[in-house]
Amino acid sequence: MDYYISLYGNDTNSGRSHKEPWQSINRINATQLLPGDSVWFQANHTFNGNLYLPGANADTGDKPITFSSYGDGRATIQAGKGAGFYAKNIGGVRIVNLSFIGSEGNASSGIRFVNTLPEHRKLTDIHISKVDVSGFGNVGIDIIASPIDRSWSGFKDVKITHANVYDNGDAGISSVGVWHPIEKEYSHTDIYINNCRVYRNIGIPGKGHHSGNGIVLGQVDCATIEYCEAYENGMMNDYERGGPVGIWTWDSNRVVIQYNESHHNRTGSSKDGGGFDLDGGVQNSIVQYNYSHNNDGAGYLLAQFEGAKPSYNNIIRYNLSENDGRKNSYGGIHLWSTGANDGIKDTAIYQNTVSTSKSDTGNPAAVDCITEGIHNIRIYNNTFITDGYTSLIRGKDNTEVYFENNTCTTIDLQSD
Repeated sequence: MDYYISLYGNDTNSGRSHKEPWQSINRINATQLLPGDSVWFQANHTFNGNLYLPGANADTGDKPITFSSYGDGRATIQAGKGAGFYAKNIGGVRIVNLSFIGSEGNASSGIRFVNTLPEHRKLTDIHISKVDVSGFGNVGIDIIASPIDRSWSGFKDVKITHANVYDNGDAGISSVGVWHPIEKEYSHTDIYINNCRVYRNIGIPGKGHHSGNGIVLGQVDCATIEYCEAYENGMMNDYERGGPVGIWTWDSNRVVIQYNESHHNRTGSSKDGGGFDLDGGVQNSIVQYNYSHNNDGAGYLLAQFEGAKPSYNNIIRYNLSENDGRKNSYGGIHLWSTGANDGIKDTAIYQNTVSTSKSDTGNPAAVDCITEGIHNIRIYNNTFITDGYTSLIRGKDNTEVYFENNTCTTIDLQSD
């Protein structure tokens, strides 16, 4: 069934054609949508309210429920201080060609999917494409697993493409699930993020945790982030035990981050503000063909925090870092570990190019691997360039790091 919404409509109409549209989001929320139904908002109209889709433990499978615009252009959902779109315990949903805007003081998320179901149930087929999401105090697009029995329930086959997510608080795009550091399962599987721009998601002062991330995926087995751009995120993060990063993942397995650009990301604390990151408990993952530049923190960070799952068999290759580590003491490539679960081990870093120059607000290096708690780190066939005022390699005497066939050069460089 198709349902149409227009500012020129009336909630007493049938709503089943563009000639007899409904008028309000409330009318849609009062309708029990079925698999295969579509909701069409008239393009270039702004609708006040909060879309809510209760799933009643439903997964619509090959007949998704679709929300989109009709006519030339895009409709806008003005969510005020609430969520733009909230779906609980339902799979099989398409959100296409819509804008979601929060108002000043908003503390919610723009688009949020939540799975609270027990017994390891994965809800499938969430596709979000051609959306703008801005002005939300929490996360722009949020995928959450919070099962009542702390099982591995979550989402499978999530696609987020061609989204502009900006001017939000905590993050642009995020997934999170149950954290069981001694077990090997994950809440979510098969997440794909493509051609998204995430910017000016500046953080939440006083949150008591890191905030202001661009794209951050947690508790995922098998994900790809590609052809995305993250910039100017994180400047209001004031948490001193951790900070934001443009594009990163943690507590995940088999993640590929490739063909992205992450730049001018900031932090308001002494932590992070970097370009890319494989953080605590990441395994069997690859960061390749990316461009990181002019970030406060590391261009490419490998980190292992206390309590994380083991971190091993990761690869950083074919990337470019220019003038990262503008603040604090980060390297273009940087390793940091508490040693948790045997630290960071069996990791290869090769055929990257890192160039860095003096910073008035930091102490950058091309590579920083001075940390303890790392094992069998191979750094080879890279090119490291500095201006002579910054370090090429901090930690070159670390016996757990093996350097081979790297080119180290000092030339005149200009920092933006």
